[in-house]
Amino acid sequence: MKQLIRTLSLSILASAAVALPAAQAHDAWPVAQEGGYAVVYGHQGKQENYVNDKVRQVSAFDLQGQALQTARQDTDKGVRFTVQGDPAVLTLEFDNGYWSKTTKGSVNLPKNEAEGALSGAHVVKFSKTVLGFSPAAATAHGQRLEILPLSAQAPKAGDALPVQVLWDGKPLPNARLMRGHDDEKPVSTDAQGKASLPVESGRQAWSIVHKQALQGDPKADEYSASANLIFQVQ
Repeated sequence: MKQLIRTLSLSILASAAVALPAAQAHDAWPVAQEGGYAVVYGHQGKQENYVNDKVRQVSAFDLQGQALQTARQDTDKGVRFTVQGDPAVLTLEFDNGYWSKTTKGSVNLPKNEAEGALSGAHVVKFSKTVLGFSPAAATAHGQRLEILPLSAQAPKAGDALPVQVLWDGKPLPNARLMRGHDDEKPVSTDAQGKASLPVESGRQAWSIVHKQALQGDPKADEYSASANLIFQVQ
């Protein structure tokens, strides 16, 4: 099983280096690199530079969902990390800071600091990569916005993967899950935050966005969270 996870890890994370959900404007996710992993950020298949402090957390879990020790390294090319042991699930939190729409376009500044600001948002991204379906994959890991597989069994092409979307640990109804196909209809969650995701062969990348209004915050009008779920189907 450990060798299978290593093989899947390389397969998933190698393809992840050049692909991400097209429906998501910008996203953050891990890729395999030099005996460890790197956090990459980008959109429409293009990676972009970022401030390392935006990577707030990287975590790894074994097959049973137990946390594994990670070692982080901040470099001039972004954040890298290694994991002690064989991870079945990788998660990360990427705080993209405050973004404001102004009369001249979008700027990475709080609303109260942006000249000509029309609106502002605090943008945070959550990522989950399943390297091996197991109890770890079907365990919630405490992300504020999270796509949780409800099965510990690896899905096959043609199957449907049951998931539940959680917001602050509670089911999120009427959430729209998007896959990396612009012409594909979203999959909506029911009253319990549950949905069935159609599964294809190869790399699967699903994403979701949820926004919450902020009251009395001069920096932003809303908290804008996005989450992705990435896994490989043989």
